[in-house]
Amino acid sequence: MHYEIFGAIYTNNINHMNELQTFYREHKVEVLSRLPFFLAELVEPFSAKEFYQFIELHGGKKIYLGKHKSKLEENLAMHISDSRYIKLCSLADSSGYIEIPNRWGIFSLLRKIAYENSIKNGMENNELIRVFGISQRTISTVRKKIAVLKQS
Repeated sequence: MHYEIFGAIYTNNINHMNELQTFYREHKVEVLSRLPFFLAELVEPFSAKEFYQFIELHGGKKIYLGKHKSKLEENLAMHISDSRYIKLCSLADSSGYIEIPNRWGIFSLLRKIAYENSIKNGMENNELIRVFGISQRTISTVRKKIAVLKQS
């Protein structure tokens, strides 16, 4: 995996998208565990390509779930099982809305997973700064967090 894709904003480059899809496939469980729960519940069965298409179409939106799942299915252009719809409703805010993170929010999440894994795998600080554009302070904070988790 070439982590250089996390050094710049998404550019519609086909190779960039292929790299992001590969990263998603390889880290799907970790990505889903860090997404807002309702979104993870909604996109869990998606392939990497479907996940990114969903974020492209619906990212940054606040979506009303409503009383009938048919409206939500129409809005999202997908089938939602009754049990999944009930679960989504239980995760909505008090007004019945869910907010889908935008592309930048998802990209930032993926980037964070990538640099945290790189730190765990022993990448040197200078390389982390060059590849991910993160600060020395961020590196130190993550290293401390990793050390605390190892002690637990």
